[in-house]
Amino acid sequence: MDRNTCFVYYFTMQLYYDPNIRILIINRKPLPSWHSDDFRVSFWRLYWNSKPGALIRYRQETVELTPDRIVLVPPNTPISQRLTYGAPQQFFAHFFADAPFDHLNPKIYVFKAEPHMLKTIKSVPLDATESISACTTGATLLVRGLINSLLARIPEADFKSLHIPAQLAENMAFIETHIRQAVSNREIARHLGLSVNTMLRRYQRELGMSPQKYLRQRRIERACALLHDPQRSIKQVAEETGFCDRYYFTRMFKKLQGVTPRQYRLRFE
Repeated sequence: MDRNTCFVYYFTMQLYYDPNIRILIINRKPLPSWHSDDFRVSFWRLYWNSKPGALIRYRQETVELTPDRIVLVPPNTPISQRLTYGAPQQFFAHFFADAPFDHLNPKIYVFKAEPHMLKTIKSVPLDATESISACTTGATLLVRGLINSLLARIPEADFKSLHIPAQLAENMAFIETHIRQAVSNREIARHLGLSVNTMLRRYQRELGMSPQKYLRQRRIERACALLHDPQRSIKQVAEETGFCDRYYFTRMFKKLQGVTPRQYRLRFE
């Protein structure tokens, strides 16, 4: 393959869409208890249960988790969870995905558990530790394929219309590279080439929030991902997400997530 052919091939490959799935946890284990109210997180949740007995609820909609169903819950959907009887095995996966799958309205998606999907689920080691490293490479790739397959079945009509100007999107990326640092509005405005007041108005118009609120949200989302790692202390997570100490971090985390970092972590143990 000559250089020109390589260039054309590379350029062509860039045209294909990649949702950039980032898996936080894959696990399959017995479910002795399951109880929470209006629990909202910044990532996708996927569930399958081996037996009836558990349900999830969003507003007036209640979905029972049964062996013939796979359930997907988009980011920022506050769901209540209950185990009403029995002790089924539960397979679950938590993951992030890029646009447009990061901006869906709150909802519960229910899909038929097809035979090849169940085969993938059962390839995950039973009672694995809370880490993607607990799965074999093959099982992890199969789960990634399952996630892609389910996301592809979501109607495009459900995607939120969010058109962010390229200049602002670049500025948002600048903010994300400084999650561990204090970034002033003046620095953010300078990067945009605007006055502070004009920059603030643009963020409010396009995102409905200030740049500092956007930065806090991204820090908390990053913290949610890091809290899946049992080797990291809450103090370390606070430091890695730009909070001055674990107490301020805990206060901001509870304000946005409704639970403390410790309570959040316990829900995945």
